[in-house]
Amino acid sequence: MKVKLFHRPISLLTAFGDKVRVTPGVLSHFSAALYNSSVNLYAVSSGEDSLTFIVDYADEEKAFNVLRDSMKGAATAFHELVIRSNKSMITVNATDMADTPGVAHASISGLAQENVNIVEMFSSYGSITIVIDPDYRKKAFELMAASLKAKFKERVEVSE
Repeated sequence: MKVKLFHRPISLLTAFGDKVRVTPGVLSHFSAALYNSSVNLYAVSSGEDSLTFIVDYADEEKAFNVLRDSMKGAATAFHELVIRSNKSMITVNATDMADTPGVAHASISGLAQENVNIVEMFSSYGSITIVIDPDYRKKAFELMAASLKAKFKERVEVSE
């Protein structure tokens, strides 16, 4: 398992709408537009009524304009676009422990105890990503690493 702190700031652009999960092609529609504009996606998170794109902070304005234009230019389920600027990202790569209970809990339990707000959290098989305010990035990283090491000991590698 590896805990990694990303040093570059990121931005989250969240498109809100109705029936997002049952609208075919929404991810393709937006990701193609970002790709065609040379905006790299770090990650995508989806919810019942939203789709969040995580991009480099330096690409925030470009990504916002591309997504906004994509929402206007085609029939989509989306009606609002919100930016959360200049955030920090920490990932836990636990593919070797994907079927081990307690990884997610150990990753974030220390944050709650120290009142560190999680701006966004998402996961895929063997990977957990949290987004926090940059003022708490170092503290959050240390708390997550310590909590995971306490539970899983030598199986945890830390990468700053």
